[in-house]
Amino acid sequence: MKISLSLPLGVAVLALVPAAAAQAKVVDCSTYSDYPNTKISSARGMSCAAAVKVIKSYRGDISRTFKVQGFACGQVSGGQYGGQWRCAKDARAFRFEFKD
Repeated sequence: MKISLSLPLGVAVLALVPAAAAQAKVVDCSTYSDYPNTKISSARGMSCAAAVKVIKSYRGDISRTFKVQGFACGQVSGGQYGGQWRCAKDARAFRFEFKD
């Protein structure tokens, strides 16, 4: 009896396709939302312009952690007067640099 491995292999490959397609693309940005203090550096699952719109809507102080439009933001590097933050909501995320 001859067993074909092509069918199980094909099913395994097809099972991986949705997972790879579901990963959102990261785009590099160099867009200021508040020149020269706040600059969007990258975005995942959203455009740079959409990330600018989100961060521009924030009216509070940029603290180590904060929320804006459902995005949870946290400082990932830097210090008291500046650094990089990452904001994430579901599969969408963006990073921005802030300096005071």
